[in-house]
Amino acid sequence: MPHLRSILGKLGLVCLGTLIGLLLLEGALQLRARFGAPSIGPQFVPDERLGHRPNPNFPGHDSRGWRNPSALTSADIVIFGDSQTYGANLPPEAAWPQRVAALLHRPVYQMAADGYGPAQYVLLLEEALALKPKVIIAAYYYGNDIYDSYQFVYRIGDFKRSTLDTVLDSLFASTDLKSREAITRAETIDPELLRRKYLDCREPIEVPDPRLQVVHDVLASPPLVPSWSAGLLQSAETYLLRNSELIRILRARLFTTAQAKIKAEDYWPKLCPRYRDQKLTTLFNPGYRILALDETDPRIVEGQRITFLAYQNIAERCRRSQCSFYVAMIPTKETAFRARASASLRDQPYMVDLWNVEARARSNALAFFAREHIATIDTLSALEALIASGVNPYPEDGDGHPRQAGYDAIARAVAERLERDGIGR
Repeated sequence: MPHLRSILGKLGLVCLGTLIGLLLLEGALQLRARFGAPSIGPQFVPDERLGHRPNPNFPGHDSRGWRNPSALTSADIVIFGDSQTYGANLPPEAAWPQRVAALLHRPVYQMAADGYGPAQYVLLLEEALALKPKVIIAAYYYGNDIYDSYQFVYRIGDFKRSTLDTVLDSLFASTDLKSREAITRAETIDPELLRRKYLDCREPIEVPDPRLQVVHDVLASPPLVPSWSAGLLQSAETYLLRNSELIRILRARLFTTAQAKIKAEDYWPKLCPRYRDQKLTTLFNPGYRILALDETDPRIVEGQRITFLAYQNIAERCRRSQCSFYVAMIPTKETAFRARASASLRDQPYMVDLWNVEARARSNALAFFAREHIATIDTLSALEALIASGVNPYPEDGDGHPRQAGYDAIARAVAERLERDGIGR
């Protein structure tokens, strides 16, 4: 027994020494990160009204934080949008608002950020109108704008607007008791669309419960929240991944190769269909997209209501300012490929479900915009034409953001519509 105690004591000292060594290494790495090589800062910073905002100190951002060569004092056209408009993964001049400026030879000011939606655009309108624009364009991306609008109004997610700012509460939050109860139930069952983590073909991971890959009828499901212990471990893991320099370096150097070997189409073959023909190939992400359009989820129903109210609010205020307002409708990658891929993927239930649910959302939006006399620019046909010609507007992996060819097609659709309306002259 004394011998066993001696071994345990030595083992404890080794563990303690290892822990102290790791803590010292973490501290040294944190100091190096903070005081070593100059940092360009984060791409986005917290903002009390908007939840987050582009960082003015980030390369490619102007002094207000928006992704423009300079902070214009006036502009003919101002464009709101999310990452599809910001131009994710491409240089600033490749984003479609900048391409519109080049096509029309007009000053265009981009006001877009990852995670933004129509509800944010309502709060940004006064800043946009200060530039005295002739035209304001708000993007409507079917991949996430409906859910983002719900999330922002109800202060859900990593970036929340300040509780001191109640303007959207009085404008858009539902006062219907039954709707609020249904939303609360949905959040209790599937908080913050937890299922997205287990439906995302960009990062396939082990699914602990098959119900986490069900894409409809959330209110019919049992609670999908992890157990207390699992939730605690998940929170600790998330904290370390966000804040530990040591773990960040280890992940970057040790696990990149292993992660690259995981192919979503092999790991989740029914969920993540790979499309191939003689000219084009890409990976689709239909389950992930369905969640943000599923009309059986009360949060999506509420998000669509908020989205329409937001565009209506912007249109009315633009009219009072003698400014033309357009909604640029941007499809998901999956719907852009529908005409070309439907014959080969018609037996894929996730794809068919997404095509159908997005078509209904588009139909609802077009009917609403027609009733409200809100002009629309539908970019779907431009992207379909590009795909039909054998040019892929999107990456070959599961990323839903366009490549340069896709942004150019969107820009041409927008510029051609404005020219037809006499705005480009």
